[in-house]
Order: sequence, then structure tokens, then C-alpha cells
Amino acid sequence: MTWRESKTLLCSYLNISYEDIRAGTNDLFKWDDLESWMNLAIHRAWDYYDWAFTEKTYTTTTVAWASSTDIDYYDYPNDFVSDSIKLMTVTNSDGYKKYYEPINFEDYRKFRAKDETNTNEEKLWSSHGRYYFINPHAYDDASGRTIEIIGKMRCDNLTDSTALLPFSPDTDNEENSGNEAVVKLAYAIALSTDKMKRKNDAIAEEKEAYAMLDFLAGKEKQLQAKYRHKNRPQWEVPRMF
Repeated sequence: MTWRESKTLLCSYLNISYEDIRAGTNDLFKWDDLESWMNLAIHRAWDYYDWAFTEKTYTTTTVAWASSTDIDYYDYPNDFVSDSIKLMTVTNSDGYKKYYEPINFEDYRKFRAKDETNTNEEKLWSSHGRYYFINPHAYDDASGRTIEIIGKMRCDNLTDSTALLPFSPDTDNEENSGNEAVVKLAYAIALSTDKMKRKNDAIAEEKEAYAMLDFLAGKEKQLQAKYRHKNRPQWEVPRMF
């Protein structure tokens, strides 16, 4: 579903003409109303669950560590949600990617403070605010090593008529009911405004929209559950004797 198609569908829910809105001849609804309601609905659906299509891989390189500066942090990518990094690797001296373990920021700072000899090579990282921290001694304090992180992107407002809604991640013809749920959310937002004052109907539409998103999130979890964890048993079996 494209940005234009979503607004056209919203107009059909509102029982108004898309062309009249586009021309500015509707006395009640304006073009900016449709834009703001649809974008707000997209943001709500985007933030509702950690959908696979919201993830992005970002790479950068390490900066050489020195005891005089003790800089062990990097800026979050501008389009990443704060604290959203879920996986991190850093290339070792042998050229292989090594996975780093995330720990609580307070624990990370204590860990670094206790490393008085600056020799602890545990592969640890943490996140705080708009920064992520990496133990520099785990990659020999070297510069130019590749850092690869996977995190959640921020959701941008749509403006172009041919732009795709989030649940059409590849093409206009490849989508699921998440896009319909987004339009329903926008419809619920419209119903709750002073222009319509249909609070009860808004609640019902919003509930239905989130139920659709819950269904999709559940299906995504089911698909992800098919992948087993390496070196971890799928079921914990207690030893009784």
C-alpha cells in the first residue's frame, strides 16, 4: 500500500472524497489532517512491536584507545532508536567477527573502573543515552576494526505519494494486514478529534486495529521460534535424581 492509497482508504472510512480533500474544497477536513493522522498511526504501529522490517545493520570502525583519553564510546546512528541495539560484533585481529555481550551500563562502568591494569579483554558492551560503549581492550585497543550493530530504526514521516507503508517493505503488491491496521488506527484518531467527537467508535476501531497487530506479531514470534539456539537446549529438563 502506498502513501496515497492509504489516504484514499482513510477517506473512504470517513465517507469523504479524496479529490475534494486534495483540492481543499472540504469544509471540515483538510489535507494536513489526513497527513498527520496517517503518520501518527504509522508511528504507533511501528513502535508497537519490534517488527523485523524496522531493524537495520550499521557498520563503523573502532578508534584507537589511549589511557590518556580513555574514550570507549561511540555515537548512536542518527536513525537508530536509543537503547535499541540487539546484536554487536567487532572484527578481531585475525579478521573474524566476534560477538560481544551486552551488560547493564552501571555494571559496565564498574567493570571498566576495576580494570586498573587495562588488560581485561572480555567482549562486553553497553548502551546509555545516545552512546554505546565497547570494552576497547577486547579488540587490542586498535583502530580500524569493523564494528557491526543491529538495531531498530526511527520511523520517518511519509510525504511522497508513492512511498510504501511499513507493512509493504518491498513492493506495493507485497503487503499484509498490518497496513489495514495502520489505516484503522488513523481512522480511530480521526474519530476521537473535536471534528468528529465519536469517542466510543474511536475506542472500538483502535481496539480492532491493535488486535490485528497483535495477530501479526504473534505470527512473527511463531516463525522466529522455529530457529533453535545454538549450544542451548530447547527445553530445560531438571535433574530429579
